[in-house]
Amino acid sequence: MNNLDNILANLVDNTNSDAAVLVNSEGLTISSVNAENEDRMAVMIASLHSMGEKFSNDLNKGGINQFYIKTDNGYILLKDVNKDTILGLIAKENTKLGLLMMYLDASVKEISDILNNESSLDLNIRSII
Repeated sequence: MNNLDNILANLVDNTNSDAAVLVNSEGLTISSVNAENEDRMAVMIASLHSMGEKFSNDLNKGGINQFYIKTDNGYILLKDVNKDTILGLIAKENTKLGLLMMYLDASVKEISDILNNESSLDLNIRSII
């Protein structure tokens, strides 16, 4: 397990969430934990993020930093790590949202530090086939 996997695993464990997926803006998976069909999730996360950005910009509200969707059975949260990387988290219905946001912010900071220290673009990105 690499450092990114460890951060995602800790985030999922600490928040009692279902899954976490780190993706690039193209919809390719960088890292994931407990994600069924992670490639499909990665594309959906990037698409949702792109639509949110477009909507926010159309309303002259600037770029988005994070947003969440409340579903019947929990939450889908997206948070920018940097301009090209998004963290998606699938959380359970009984999650304490404030605590979850705190852990999400801390995880994004750790991920950002790792990505900023990468000297090359070989983040072991798995391509969609």
